[in-house]
Amino acid sequence: MKRAIAMVVLVAGLAGCQGMAAKIARLDVGTPRDEVIDRLGRPDSDRTIVGYEVLSWLDRRPGRFSFSHKDYTVVLKDGKVVQFGPGLIRRDGKTSLQIETDDP
Repeated sequence: MKRAIAMVVLVAGLAGCQGMAAKIARLDVGTPRDEVIDRLGRPDSDRTIVGYEVLSWLDRRPGRFSFSHKDYTVVLKDGKVVQFGPGLIRRDGKTSLQIETDDP
């Protein structure tokens, strides 16, 4: 019984990861801010950097046995998506931003 419960928890956790990746993949450049929030939920972080609004969803699971994590970032200019994807934001020059992934 414990094994079955552990398997259900594991599958649900992995399905949650797939869910966010699928949701963010359906965004398009030009998607309005309100639609982004409707699709992805409230962001963990919302800040302004060099004239861009940066929304971040931080996937941090408690515990030491997490198989992986992915953070997702959406960059908006004038209330519309200009960049989105897995990773966190970094400045790329004086007036531009780049989403940097954790992948090697």
